[in-house]
Amino acid sequence: MNKKLFSVRLALTAALLALSAGAIAQEEGDAAEESSIFPVEIYACTFNEGKGNADLDKWVTKWNAWFDTTPEPYSAWTLTPFYFGSEQDFDFIWLGASPDAAALGRAQDDWISQGSGLSAEFEEFAHCSAHGNYATLNIKEPPDDDAPNFVLNFSDCSAEEGKTFDDVYPALKAWSEYRGEHGSAAGMWVMWPAYGGGDADFEFKFVTSYRNYESLGVDYDQYGKEGYKKADELFDGLVDCNDARSYIVTERRDGIPNND
Repeated sequence: MNKKLFSVRLALTAALLALSAGAIAQEEGDAAEESSIFPVEIYACTFNEGKGNADLDKWVTKWNAWFDTTPEPYSAWTLTPFYFGSEQDFDFIWLGASPDAAALGRAQDDWISQGSGLSAEFEEFAHCSAHGNYATLNIKEPPDDDAPNFVLNFSDCSAEEGKTFDDVYPALKAWSEYRGEHGSAAGMWVMWPAYGGGDADFEFKFVTSYRNYESLGVDYDQYGKEGYKKADELFDGLVDCNDARSYIVTERRDGIPNND
């Protein structure tokens, strides 16, 4: 797998630390045991009055220089809302990932102990109202490319009464195969809230990635012509999801070691 694809996958996959990872695997049954769990941290942030992306860009340059002095692999992206509702009351999401939970923990320890100056500079132009962690399973791999920018969509989902994720998982796999057979270039993931979310009113997030909005549009058109029939066949009475939110993703740091 190429380095950029691996880092994108890490960005889209989230993990519990050791104790909670075992709990997720036990709760979600056989489906969770089929895939590895990877770590990610997500911040929901808002610009202070009069501040904006130019301030973030300048800060990221300093932040990258600081991270170059640390030994830990850490990648980061920012997500800007594109299709969104009034409940998305933030300006951007900061998403960070490492190859495993221990490496992410070391990067976080370094930031806590050494990054106070940069943290204070960040708070001069933005503040973050939430910091969370998710445990994620990959359903369908994204294309193998080096795109620094792409699209992510998130829907909040729950299994219908009397159903569990072990009932939902085969349908998701069948859907991913159907999409692939009909030209879809989407990546697909399922994410369970792990840390920082409190009492979530959903069981998991269904996440799709696209190279751009044209690629998303290809799936949109196919769904409108005939894909909805397959979706109804697979998911009717099984799972309920709300409308997807969509984000433009910008790579801020590619910190995954190149093992090619």
